[in-house]
Amino acid sequence: MLYKSLKKSQLAVFLMLVGASSAAAAAETVAFTPDQQAQIGQIAEGYLTAHPDKMGEMMATYLADHPEFLVAASESLHQRQQVAQQQAYVQLARQYQADLLSSDSPSVGPKNAKAAVVMFFDYQCAWCSKMAPVIEQVMKSDPDVRFVFKEFPIFASRWPASGLAARLGEQIWLNKGGEAYLSWHNALYATGKVEGDLTQADILSSVERYLSKAQIAAVKDISDNGPVHDALMVNRSLAQHMGFTGTPAFVVMPQASDPDVKKITVIPGSTSQDMLLMAIQKAKG
Repeated sequence: MLYKSLKKSQLAVFLMLVGASSAAAAAETVAFTPDQQAQIGQIAEGYLTAHPDKMGEMMATYLADHPEFLVAASESLHQRQQVAQQQAYVQLARQYQADLLSSDSPSVGPKNAKAAVVMFFDYQCAWCSKMAPVIEQVMKSDPDVRFVFKEFPIFASRWPASGLAARLGEQIWLNKGGEAYLSWHNALYATGKVEGDLTQADILSSVERYLSKAQIAAVKDISDNGPVHDALMVNRSLAQHMGFTGTPAFVVMPQASDPDVKKITVIPGSTSQDMLLMAIQKAKG
């Protein structure tokens, strides 16, 4: 029989392709009875059993004449991969909830808010810069949300100012709290300087109103130990565990213990105000 010569998957693909193209034509010409259809199937099976090499040829010829099937298959695969990736992300977010919502990270908004928005970012990241005003608008639209900022200076090896800005931001949080941190954060993005254009001079000029000269000097000179260094290492490790390789990246989730994964949204990239607000409402669910 055919199944001894050919894999079932090959036959299924062949019949799917042939059936898809012939169904409409058959309907316009003649309708076969069930017995006739069975006979046709037996003839096709006998032919392919005798000529197993023809399966590949027919499939290749058909796909060459109907490339839309390859496009549809590719799109379907991509969609399944996206769903699987999102499911993996939300499971990881649930696993690392305590780290994502840690009070050690800069944050603003009610500590007991039902939902939190966690953002991983770099001050030299152009897309992060574009998201800064979006986050401001989301804050105004829904003040009952906690926003957690994860300094993730992935561009520091290329542009050292990125690492300096992250360290100073953490220091402002430690010394001045959330409101001062947010003011500094937005002011730095408001310069519009990203991707290497943000200089050390720009950063030091912006930070003078938040930290003393001694504090600034300490952050500049000591970058491999202390609470600021530790905070950045924790963020880097957390981003790696979450599978984030770029910025920005968002996690929107309930602050309740043992959250329902259906209420968690992970966005590994830039997004819109509407999408964030929808994710927040889902988290509050």
